[in-house]
Amino acid sequence: MFKKAMVLAGGNDQIELIKSLRKRYNGIEIILVDINPNVRAKEYADKMLVISTMDMEAVTMAAKQEGIDLILVNCGDQPLRTMAYVSEKLNLPCYLTYQQSELLTNKRKMKEIMVSSGIPTSKHHRFNIKSKPETDGLKFPLVVKPADNNGSKGVIKVYNDDELIAAIAESRKYTMGGDLILEEYKEGTEYSIEAFIKNGEPILVFPSQNTKIEGRNSFTICKNQYVPQLSDALKHSILAIIKKIGSAFKIDNTPLLIQLIVGSDGEINVIEFAPRTGGGSKLFFIRRMTGVDIIENLLDISEGKEPDITVSPSKESAAICYLYAQKGIFQGFKNLTKLSEEGIIEEMYLYKPYGTNILSSDYSSDRPAGILVTATNDEALKAKINLIDREIGILNENGLDIMIHGIFN
Repeated sequence: MFKKAMVLAGGNDQIELIKSLRKRYNGIEIILVDINPNVRAKEYADKMLVISTMDMEAVTMAAKQEGIDLILVNCGDQPLRTMAYVSEKLNLPCYLTYQQSELLTNKRKMKEIMVSSGIPTSKHHRFNIKSKPETDGLKFPLVVKPADNNGSKGVIKVYNDDELIAAIAESRKYTMGGDLILEEYKEGTEYSIEAFIKNGEPILVFPSQNTKIEGRNSFTICKNQYVPQLSDALKHSILAIIKKIGSAFKIDNTPLLIQLIVGSDGEINVIEFAPRTGGGSKLFFIRRMTGVDIIENLLDISEGKEPDITVSPSKESAAICYLYAQKGIFQGFKNLTKLSEEGIIEEMYLYKPYGTNILSSDYSSDRPAGILVTATNDEALKAKINLIDREIGILNENGLDIMIHGIFN
């Protein structure tokens, strides 16, 4: 059906999107767009254009010149706006309108609609970097975040006014429009909910639990663990929230990623959501544990077809552990082959090429790799992860282990 597609962003997950496009559409030409000329997906595309995925006008011009008939992104919030904008300008198929993408990628606008629609979320204020933030009515600890960024960049927890001032100075580096959100921090279990809205009805595809690196004021996810069984009450509440989101934002036949906190009293607070699948190899994780192929669903709705979403949840315990490193030149791994051959590691996902200079471990974009671990039960899974943590290493240019250990439990 499609003959020439443009893919926005060139990370590991986009490689799978390119492969799926080639498998479904024989002879299709793939144009990759990314501001970084050295992304991993480059070698899988027919052509690469070094353009920011957030430069809507430049991408539109390039898309018109290339004569594409489809533009897609499968993870990442901000490129969704570009996908929807280009699609409207060039009359291409898209499951989102540009207006919808605007509401769904700006946390300020998203929060306004959530509150007016009764979608549970933390108490918050919004402010511009040129104005003084108001904390009246809010209780510390607080979280400051850019209204128009993703990947936890610039998202910082603070405990007092002095920390807030420093956090704002850091967070403002990651906002394009200048708007920041200040919200109350909620204690509880953080869930990542992969779902789908199909013909107005919510489908819960893949619930998982996030583990963050402890002892930091940033929100760095180091483990995402599959949760095959939610309580009936929690499942019912989540399905009701998904339906409310679809109605409030007027979206249908779309994937949906929701980040939420469940408190010890069962209270749910929605952090944010996006009409996409999660990054960090989640599409592989979802396929492995439920049989649902998110990319195929995405291509179905792009064609105007009704997606077939049949969830067959595995009874296994499983998690993706994200590996982080101290500063240094990333040159390889210690014991990766050994642990893979022994069946301790099921799959490894490489996010950065060897030779990359690792500068920090603050954000998801800093992690060199992720590993999928499966077991018959949670206890066996924990034992495998502890073994991996002891034996695996990330090697620098001098052959020294620079991996950050002890973060997964």
